[in-house]
Amino acid sequence: MEFTNHFHVPLPLEETWKLMLDVPRILPCLPGARLKEALGDDKYLGSVSVKLGPIKLAFDGQAELVRKDDAQHIAWLRGSGLDPKGRGSAQSEFSFALVPAAGGGTDVTVTTQLQLSGAVAQYGRGSGMIAEVAGHILKQFEHNLAASLQDDADAAEPAVPMPTAAVQPAATAQGEAVPPRPAAGSGNAPASPEAQALLLQAQAVLAQAQAVLAATQQALNQNRRGAGRTAPPPQELNMLSIGMKAFWSQFKQGVGGLFGRR
Repeated sequence: MEFTNHFHVPLPLEETWKLMLDVPRILPCLPGARLKEALGDDKYLGSVSVKLGPIKLAFDGQAELVRKDDAQHIAWLRGSGLDPKGRGSAQSEFSFALVPAAGGGTDVTVTTQLQLSGAVAQYGRGSGMIAEVAGHILKQFEHNLAASLQDDADAAEPAVPMPTAAVQPAATAQGEAVPPRPAAGSGNAPASPEAQALLLQAQAVLAQAQAVLAATQQALNQNRRGAGRTAPPPQELNMLSIGMKAFWSQFKQGVGGLFGRR
């Protein structure tokens, strides 16, 4: 029996030609096919299984590239296999021909000549069913191959650098702020003296806030136990308020000066 099927590859003609000749690359995209060993000289050992209605056929065998025409982009292959359950054998000769697609990419035409023998030959009598299943398999192959090519393209794209988050100054056990260290290899220019002064002021205010928060937490813990102060020390809150107001005033003036000189 002979039947013809078509599928599309989203690559230019020459790239598709090289891809179709790379059997280990494309065979995993073919449903039911498995490559066992590459024998060299364009010969391969593998297996293929296909379901025809309620019957599942499987063949272990060999496939080889018999001939190819690089100018016309046509290749001829031959395959043969035996059913592991002893129900018969299959022999096939098929070719694939490539032409540029009108909308881009490449169209592939596969022509298959299939011969079944033994008990499995009875399934070959319904050649229409076999051709229909072959068309379905090649459509799935087309989908799998396109998805595989997209995965390769995504993996080849350079990673987009993520923006570096602003680093907040850490505090030591004594409440002193530690200046943040620049990331290794960042290549950023050193901060201006004005920016460094603003950073130091911010660190000082943060250290005061951390100290007041620590005192507040201690007072709350003592209050839960029924003793001690029930509110943060007024003088510390006052110092924090003054520090924050002074920092904000100087911060606005500093930032205005920095941007005003540009």
